[in-house]
Amino acid sequence: MTKWPALLAGVVITSSPAFAETIEITFGNFTGEWLNAVTSDGGDSTSTSGTETDPVLSWGRPATSEGQSSYTFESEAAFTTLFDSSAETSDIFNLGTFTHSNNPIYSPTLVSVDLKLTTTVQVGDLEAAPVEFLFSFSHDETPNSASPCKYDDSTQPGVNDNGCADSITLTSSLFTQTFTIGNTDYTIAIEGFKVGETTVDSFLTKEKADNEAIIIAKVTSYEAIITGGGESGTPTDVPEPEHTAIAGLLFSLYGGRRWSARKRRMPR
Repeated sequence: MTKWPALLAGVVITSSPAFAETIEITFGNFTGEWLNAVTSDGGDSTSTSGTETDPVLSWGRPATSEGQSSYTFESEAAFTTLFDSSAETSDIFNLGTFTHSNNPIYSPTLVSVDLKLTTTVQVGDLEAAPVEFLFSFSHDETPNSASPCKYDDSTQPGVNDNGCADSITLTSSLFTQTFTIGNTDYTIAIEGFKVGETTVDSFLTKEKADNEAIIIAKVTSYEAIITGGGESGTPTDVPEPEHTAIAGLLFSLYGGRRWSARKRRMPR
């Protein structure tokens, strides 16, 4: 079932010496697609199913009647978040519900895969424009009978009860698309997986179970992503953006803020 986050109030101008602005950013309905899967045999031994709002990726040779292991992503419906121009970030929001059906399988196992989410972005009262965001999953399939298990259960108690847990990490891809407020490129940055009331960077998934977590995220600058959270220094192999504007408009709010969406080269 698709979950509906609460819609937030209208544009608010907060009074401060710097005249900080709080701006609504509205995302339309999301659709999803699994791309660029890599499996342990060096190829792509996966299959896809489901719908564009609930895409499913499956892999592995089943070791039991439960079938293959799989990822499912349930997209959020349209929602609005508030962007603080002085902090250059938004409130944290739910991006969607992720489920790893962790069934006993034989190789080939999943190594990595990308999730492309397509939606629209509207800044303030400006016209919405289409945009695509790309997120990269890294999957560590561990031997079920290892002793000790590779990952302890201190952050997720009981996760190794049915055999050793797998580990999943998720990041915003360098090849994602951006939109611009002022002179800064912004995109969606992953904050982590919310498991119950706990937020974790790496999601440990229990064997012989459907493991569900909420993927939480926020709007932040693209530079913060490519420099590892805003630290100084320039990483290697950062893709050069294609400066193809989807929309370029003036946002007349305390001197005006320019907004556009720019598409970065997507991997083939």
